[in-house]
Amino acid sequence: MTNITVGSLSFLLSLAEGEEPGTTADMLTERTGTEGKDLVASGMFVPGPNRTMVNVELSNGDGVARVEDDPDTGGFRYFHPEDGYIPLEPERMLTWRLNLTQLALLVARMLGMPGSFRPTELVEGLLWDLGTPRLGTRKGQPVLFGVRLGESDVRAAMKAELHLRRGAQSALMLAPARSVAADLTLPAVLRIVPLADVLDRRQSTSKTSPAVLDRGRLGALADPRPTHADAVSAPVQCSPDGAWLRIDGRELNVRGKKKMVLRLLFDAWENSTDWVDEEWLLGQAEYDSKRIEDVFKDKRPEKRNEWKQFIEVHDGKVRLKVPKAP
Repeated sequence: MTNITVGSLSFLLSLAEGEEPGTTADMLTERTGTEGKDLVASGMFVPGPNRTMVNVELSNGDGVARVEDDPDTGGFRYFHPEDGYIPLEPERMLTWRLNLTQLALLVARMLGMPGSFRPTELVEGLLWDLGTPRLGTRKGQPVLFGVRLGESDVRAAMKAELHLRRGAQSALMLAPARSVAADLTLPAVLRIVPLADVLDRRQSTSKTSPAVLDRGRLGALADPRPTHADAVSAPVQCSPDGAWLRIDGRELNVRGKKKMVLRLLFDAWENSTDWVDEEWLLGQAEYDSKRIEDVFKDKRPEKRNEWKQFIEVHDGKVRLKVPKAP
């Protein structure tokens, strides 16, 4: 399935944030209409266990009733406190579970990935790699899709996997959540974006309109440069991939494995660890050398000692050279 309405997509995204992302047949029809059959046929939903409870309307409000076997018909029934036993149609017994990998595939299609592409599941049931689609004028921007980011154990599982991506181009992460905490960060992730925030407003004018992603806007969000407000408020900044480091307005730009070195030092500073072991640091960045001087050596006179303005070394320990606050 490559096309979906805004209303149906919103329903899928709301389900995706649940620990057990499922729905009843009644709710699926109510929220998606005739599109629900197409979603089931495409594999977006897979059958779940039959319902054991149903909602009932009472004169003094709503209630629930337990589903029972009907000995007269061989089917199912439930007991209504005011109306007695009521037969239950077999289709009302059905439940459906959302196939999150299929949802990730739908998002990849909306990003313009080719029909042969399949998302890679990085953390089971939680995180997918959607490839490197073209976003606006940006070519090959890595995009991830992650669910349930509000849960600490989920973020811990993601961090373990995302640490392995350090040194590569930072990714945008799309999330089904309505909002994401402004201070939520993950390794090797440039920005976390609620998917609903980047629907094309020019086309997605109602719940029955086709859901279309604004890839140009996503491309703009992939710009790693900090805003002026960021520069004023933070004395130390580092791009998610470690390509640049700023300390009090001075900037150091690096390439290759040096990016990992800068990012690890920034993480240590941000976590108040400061000093890290020099040999460990260079090992994490996959350098054979045990001396950071060898890593940052440069034949150009003007660049030879530039790194020393940003990094200090003492007795086999390394940290960022951050001036103490007055």
